[in-house]
Amino acid sequence: MKVLNKFLLIEKVVEQKTAKSGLILSGEEYQDMRYHYGVVVEPGINVVGISIGDKIMFDKVHSYDVVIDSNRFTVLQEKDVVCVL
Repeated sequence: MKVLNKFLLIEKVVEQKTAKSGLILSGEEYQDMRYHYGVVVEPGINVVGISIGDKIMFDKVHSYDVVIDSNRFTVLQEKDVVCVL
């Protein structure tokens, strides 16, 4: 598979979130958060500074879910990556 231009193909990472008070946030509350984590499966040919296997934080508002060979992935542009962890 070859991802083009400045797009990234990632797998979302669902992490258990804990509030400052120690309460564990449910999956529903986690979905309400604007930024999510993911692991890069394949960066586009023009993406700079992000490699396969990098864990990233991205803006979920500008991402799209796709199914490839029965596997669910997320596609987003490089500009929507907030940071590489």
